Amino acid sequence: MYDLVPVLEHMIYLIGTDLVVEHFSLAQATAEGAASMIVEEAEATGIRDEATALLVVRTLAEAAARAGRAEDAAYESAEALRALT
Repeated sequence: MYDLVPVLEHMIYLIGTDLVVEHFSLAQATAEGAASMIVEEAEATGIRDEATALLVVRTLAEAAARAGRAEDAAYESAEALRALT
């Protein structure tokens, strides 16, 4: 999907970050924009309706948010280990 829609990967990253820091209204607005971009590229993506596009964006953004949380946890663990030594 990222190859088919320009800047989608960056938008998903931003949405995931907004979810992690609990900026839900900003995440929703960005998700709607990303879904519109997917629909605009319907010839390439095969997705022609906003609801389906929004589900795709939501799935990708939730995965990005989980990855972001995992990175934060790993960083915090590393900091805690450094403090012990």
